[in-house]
Amino acid sequence: MRIEKGFSTIEVAEKLDISESTYRRFESDKSFPDIFILDKIAKIYDKTLNDLLPEGMTVINNNNGEYSNNAGYIVNQYLSEKVVEQYEIRLKEKDEQIALLKSLLEK
Repeated sequence: MRIEKGFSTIEVAEKLDISESTYRRFESDKSFPDIFILDKIAKIYDKTLNDLLPEGMTVINNNNGEYSNNAGYIVNQYLSEKVVEQYEIRLKEKDEQIALLKSLLEK
């Protein structure tokens, strides 16, 4: 995106008020910007915040779908299949414990 816009790494870093080396780490995936810097990057490149997030991440905001400066963003990573499987096992165990406790109360 930076090259498409004709920006140098120094220019983008200055727009973000960060060092050039920090910005280079973002581009090389050695570091990931916080949500506020990510919002600024999106604006520089005329993109939405969702366009810049890694696959499997979403942005939810509480400003009725209107885009505004850093307004209520929450980044949420999708649960992996393994985590979902573990939750399902725990829910089943919980249901079994509830059934046991109910049967004990009935006695």
